[in-house]
Amino acid sequence: MKRVLILGGSGFIGTNILSYIDQFLENEYEVVLFIRGIGHCVSPVFKCVKKVYIGDFSDNLSLVPIFEEQKIDLVIHLISTTVPNTSNNFRFDVDSNLIPTLDFLNLMINYKCKDIVYLSSGGAVYGNSFSKSKESDLNHPNSSYGIVKLSVERYLMLYSQQGLIKPLILRLSNPYGQFHTSMKQGIINVALRSALHKKAFYVWGDGEARKDYIYIEDFTSILFKLIKQKVQNEIVNIGSGNTTSINEILNEINNFFPDFKWGYKDVKNFDVNRNDLDTSKLISIIGNYDFIGLKTGIYKTYHWLQKQELKSRTII
Repeated sequence: MKRVLILGGSGFIGTNILSYIDQFLENEYEVVLFIRGIGHCVSPVFKCVKKVYIGDFSDNLSLVPIFEEQKIDLVIHLISTTVPNTSNNFRFDVDSNLIPTLDFLNLMINYKCKDIVYLSSGGAVYGNSFSKSKESDLNHPNSSYGIVKLSVERYLMLYSQQGLIKPLILRLSNPYGQFHTSMKQGIINVALRSALHKKAFYVWGDGEARKDYIYIEDFTSILFKLIKQKVQNEIVNIGSGNTTSINEILNEINNFFPDFKWGYKDVKNFDVNRNDLDTSKLISIIGNYDFIGLKTGIYKTYHWLQKQELKSRTII
């Protein structure tokens, strides 16, 4: 049984990874979590979690006990202290994400742990693109978030060339689905939650920005397909391979909430207006994959949010 360390495992993506392990891989993986607080506010208890460490990722000493006490076979690095629209403080972005990750990689090397999956960004590292973005394309990030993600990628591949680390870098598109609670990022979940609470929703720009959206269960399934196939020392785009405009998403949500209202604001210079991932490398590795369609994914997300709303109303 493999022991996996998940950095930042109590957030949206981490919680879904834990849920997937519990459902499908219970006898294959044991999980050690490193989180900065008491955990995700909607997280249930997962059987696969064997130990939880709480600390500050910027404090490398708080991570040492993990390697002293656990034999870690694989690391899944999900931690980011910023999103594109909060990465304006460039020094903070570097100090809280890039530097701690480099320190952590050196810690892995010291304890002879080589395997790491790093969650990068399938939008922010490319910047605006008017054709499908391939892993080999030049990158033009337009936010500090994207620059830092790309910098971590480059250091991982440098360590790989030196034979010290065996990274799998995933450039993920825009995931949505269950266990999402952020109001800063994730337009489908945020818009659905706004509609559910009868709040107006505002879009940066004219709503015609087109991006790739992937239902979170597709991502977790693909993640473990890549891990099982031992894909290493590679950068792989992870997305549905299709783009959808924000207006199309809002109109779909309007089918569930006829009174849903939205408006438009000036576009932000850090936002990526077009994110169209070339997923041919991914498909060449895992074979044909039947992605959950956007309409179905939005319905499943809507159904999950409804259940959460019902639970919150019944808590005494």
